Amino acid sequence: MIIMAKKISINRNRLLAVLLLSCVSFGAFAQSEKTSQQEEPQKTELQLLREDIDKNTLEINKLKKLKISGYVQLQNELSEQFGSTKVGGTTAYQADRDAKSGYFSRFGIRRGRVKVAWEERFGSATFQLDITEKGVGIKDAYLKVKEPWLNIFSFTGGIFDRPFGDEISYSSSNRESPERSLIFQKLFPDERDLGAMLTIAAPKSSKAEGLKLDAGLFSGNGIRPDDNSKMDFIGHLKYDKKWSNFAFGIGTSMYYGTVNNADTFLYSIQNVNDKPTWAKKEVEVNRLNIRQYYGIDAQFSALTSWGITNIRGEFLFGTQPSKSGDFGSPKADTYINTAPFNYMRNFMGGHFYFIQDIYHTPLTFVFKYGYLDPNTKIKGNDITNKTDLTNHNYGLGLLVKMTSYLRLQLFYEMIVNEKTDQIATVTQSNGKVLDYSKNVKDNVFTARLQIKF
Repeated sequence: MIIMAKKISINRNRLLAVLLLSCVSFGAFAQSEKTSQQEEPQKTELQLLREDIDKNTLEINKLKKLKISGYVQLQNELSEQFGSTKVGGTTAYQADRDAKSGYFSRFGIRRGRVKVAWEERFGSATFQLDITEKGVGIKDAYLKVKEPWLNIFSFTGGIFDRPFGDEISYSSSNRESPERSLIFQKLFPDERDLGAMLTIAAPKSSKAEGLKLDAGLFSGNGIRPDDNSKMDFIGHLKYDKKWSNFAFGIGTSMYYGTVNNADTFLYSIQNVNDKPTWAKKEVEVNRLNIRQYYGIDAQFSALTSWGITNIRGEFLFGTQPSKSGDFGSPKADTYINTAPFNYMRNFMGGHFYFIQDIYHTPLTFVFKYGYLDPNTKIKGNDITNKTDLTNHNYGLGLLVKMTSYLRLQLFYEMIVNEKTDQIATVTQSNGKVLDYSKNVKDNVFTARLQIKF
C-alpha cells in the first residue's frame, strides 16, 4: 500500500507539472499573438477606403498627362466650272457626270483630326491623324523636350508645322476661312515637314517677355521620308504683347533651301529685244537651285462693346524653283517624272484678314484678301504660261457659333486672274471655253459644319 501511494503521488506530481507547463506555453503563445496583433493591427474600412482613393488618385494623375482632342469638318462645296474643290474624289468639273449648268458640287469630310499628346515635366510626345473617307494619314508625330531651370529653351523633333509666318501654325479648327492662302498652299504643301527645331523664348515677367525665336533644319519634302544629305533652314522671330483689351504681334521669317536640278537645263526670265521671255540655258546635272523665301507677319486684336475685332496680315517674297505647269514646291528633293521642269521664278504674295464679331449675336463677319504673283518678272501679254498669272482672291464669310464646340461656316471665294492674250483658248467637251484674256469662272462657295472636342 505504501508503495502504491508513492506511485500515485509521483504520477500526480507529473500531471501537475505537465498542466503547469501547458499553461505557461499557452500564456506565452497568447502573449505572442497579442504582441503580433499590436504590431500588425487589423485595417479598418476607413483605412481601406483611403488606400483605394490614393490608388485611384495616382491613376487619375497619370491620365491627366494624356490629352485627346480633335475635330471633324463636314463640308459641301459649290464651284463654278473652272474652279477646284477640296473634297470629293474628283475635285474638278467632270463634263460626263456633273450638271450642265456651269456649276458642280462636291460633298465630304474635309478634315477628321484626332490628336493624342502625353505631357511630362520635361517634355511631351504628340501624334495626330487625319481620318476621312479617303483614308487615314499622318499629320503630326513629334517630341518636345523642355529645360526646367531657365524655362527658355526647348527642342522639337519629328513631323510638325514649319515655323514660317503666322497662318501655317494657325489651327484649321480656328481659322476663319476654309483654307490657308494660296501662297502658303503652294510654297508649303502639307504645312508640316520632317525636321528638328530649337525654340528660345524670353522668360515670363521679364522685360523681353513675348519675344520668341524658332529655328530649325527640315528635309524640305513635307510629310515624306528624307531623300538626300541636305537640309533646309527655316526661322521665325516673333514678338507678342497683350493687355486687358488689346493684343498685337509682329514677326519675320526666312526659308533657305535647295532643289536638285535633275537634268542639264534651267529656265529663267531673260530680256530678249527688251521683252521678258523664258530662256533656257545648259547647266551641270544635279545642280542645286536655290529655294529662298522671306516673310513679314502682323496681328492685332481688340475687345470692344461690339465684340472682338481681329486684323491679321502677311507678306512674302523670294525665289522658287518650280515646274513649267505648277508653281508649287516639290514633295521630294527634285522634280521627277515630269518635264519640262527647273523653272526659276521670283514671286510675291500675301493675305489680309478682317474679322468682326457682330454685336451680341453668335455671328462673326469675315473678310479675306489674298494674292499670289508667281513670277514678278513678267506681266500681262508677255505671259505665255498660265502658271505665271497673278491671282487675287476675295473672300466673304459668316461664322455661326452654335455652341462652344459646334460651328457653322459659310464662305464665298471670288478668284480674279491676271489677263493675257498669249495663252491659247481651250474648248471644253460641253462647249465652255477656257480663255485667259478675261476672268476665268472659278469661284467657290463652301458650307462647313464643324464639331470640336
